[in-house]
Amino acid sequence: MASNDSLSNSSSNSNIKTDVSTTKTAALKRPSTVTEKVITPVATKSRRALTEVSVNNQISTFPDLDRVRRDNSDLTFVPLRKRQIYRDQENIEEEEQRPKRLKSDDSEECAWRDLDTDEKSDICMVVEYTNEIFSHLYKREKDTTPTHNYLVDTQSAYYLRPSMRAILIDWLVEVHEKFQCYPETLFLTINLMDRFLSKNKVTLSKLQLLAVTSLFIAAKFEEVNLPKLSDYAYITDGAASKNDIKNAEMFMLTSLEFNIGWPNPMNFLRRISKADRYDFQTRSIAKFLLEFIMCCHKFVDIKPSVTSAMAMFVAKKITEKDQTKPIWDETFKHYSGGIDPLNDSEFQSNCKKLIKEIANPTTKLDSLVLKFKKPRYGAIYFKVSQWCNNQVENNKHLDSLFSL
Repeated sequence: MASNDSLSNSSSNSNIKTDVSTTKTAALKRPSTVTEKVITPVATKSRRALTEVSVNNQISTFPDLDRVRRDNSDLTFVPLRKRQIYRDQENIEEEEQRPKRLKSDDSEECAWRDLDTDEKSDICMVVEYTNEIFSHLYKREKDTTPTHNYLVDTQSAYYLRPSMRAILIDWLVEVHEKFQCYPETLFLTINLMDRFLSKNKVTLSKLQLLAVTSLFIAAKFEEVNLPKLSDYAYITDGAASKNDIKNAEMFMLTSLEFNIGWPNPMNFLRRISKADRYDFQTRSIAKFLLEFIMCCHKFVDIKPSVTSAMAMFVAKKITEKDQTKPIWDETFKHYSGGIDPLNDSEFQSNCKKLIKEIANPTTKLDSLVLKFKKPRYGAIYFKVSQWCNNQVENNKHLDSLFSL
């Protein structure tokens, strides 16, 4: 009996071993079928210089500029990119209840409201250094503005036809919108190009290279995430290579003595907009007017603080509701750097030129006009153009704009 039990145990053990071995071999077996990889041919891209460009180190296409980098607000106007400086979401009624400190001289007529103290709790506004910052900017703008208008002075050795510059500016506006850069980048681009052209003779074949190089330098100065060098070369559709842009960059910076710290007019516009309580509609129209001033050939040699005041003054005239109240009081005069539209004849002349140029443009800026006709920008162009046309038709001299 003992021998029979041992035999049965050995047979059972052998069966267990065979089962384990079969499971191991089954696990080690690989499927005999081989998956076939489907290879699809790579689609060839058609060369469209302004539609397929990698932006911010990401390859993407531009389907007619449908992308917006922020959510829509209650109003229809939404800028493409905006630095978060305004306090748009704060309750304005709470500010109105705060007492305003008045600074006056000998008479009450010189009193202006100190609006900086209201923002003392906002560390982004650096209220402690505001006066010193803008004093420095007012000095800097004298050194970084073209000394003469090379587009109007036909006797200048660097004279360039306004129509040629308009073609460059129109192309830059389109490229700037494709790259989705800050407005400050476009303004600095135009400033660099104008300063270079005001003291250097450039052949017609090199004008596009100059324009794209100016944008390349300005983006380095203003942007955080900027396009690649290859994008700039590609956007010119073969007119400029990467080496051409690098060589032109060094030549431009040497000619400008690396002096590119230009006080941007957007800084002054934000400063003046504080006196207007950051009114959204007025500031939106002022941004369009400021961009139009920068693109127009008649205002090349005007300081950025003056162009910002021009844009804000005309914008306030367009949105004026109560004509019994002055639209430019002592507070506006203080925050605009001392500009008095009612008594400054040169300022009045420039504002008249701006209104007439919008009503009857002497150069074509199609990209700029189409840009501000879009609902994304609130179709501001139609309102501004209609107002300017009405002013020119009803009052050819436009003297009523500066009456009390």
